[in-house]
Amino acid sequence: MLVFGNNIIELDVVDSTNDYLINLSKQNNIYEGTVIFSHCQLNGRGQRNSEWISNPGENLMCSIFIKPSFLSPSNYFLISKIIAIAVQKVVSSICIDSLVEIKWPNDIYVNKEKIGGILIENQFRGVSIYQSVIGLGLNINQTYFESIIATSLKLKTEKEYLVKDILKKVLVEFEKLYLALKRNDFYKVENLYLRSLMNYDKRAIYRVRSQRVIGKIKNVKNNGLLEVEINNSIEYFSFKEILFEI
Repeated sequence: MLVFGNNIIELDVVDSTNDYLINLSKQNNIYEGTVIFSHCQLNGRGQRNSEWISNPGENLMCSIFIKPSFLSPSNYFLISKIIAIAVQKVVSSICIDSLVEIKWPNDIYVNKEKIGGILIENQFRGVSIYQSVIGLGLNINQTYFESIIATSLKLKTEKEYLVKDILKKVLVEFEKLYLALKRNDFYKVENLYLRSLMNYDKRAIYRVRSQRVIGKIKNVKNNGLLEVEINNSIEYFSFKEILFEI
């Protein structure tokens, strides 16, 4: 049985955990399940080329290496789903009285405030995904943010946490879901993702083509497309084509 976290490489400082792990995979034949965990990240990256800014030593910044060759490129977004579910489960177990949601594609929010973000970089080879590097940033003990919609575990619970303990909890949940994918139990993963998805099957306001519209999320395809019902018709959106108004 594959055990994530058996090989955790802990660093004091790194430009980007994703970049470090990608470069490591090019130089060495590294094991699936290898994790890079850094106390300080100088050049963290988020979705859409945004920065991930984090105070040194206060938050979780890590990257996970997998080789999901059993998945076809058309199902690549299942990787995003399982890491988002894993983080949502861990945060929910800590922030017991809060609403913890996944905001498509894979940001984590607590009571409509962002607590975590995920960046996945896939390498495709033929008809399969050769390897993936899953970057995760999760706010743990930081209490001041430039953004007014950011939060942390400490802000929500008024407790301090050992960052590495949170990492291990995430890896345990991630492994369960990764093994579910290996068993082709896509339905379980899809259901768990939708159950935790912000605005799922609810009317909400979005910005599409520079206009405000009312829509209802109906599904997220395994190729990453967001399925939204707008004016009684179904439309599909990729990452940059629709914005949430929170």
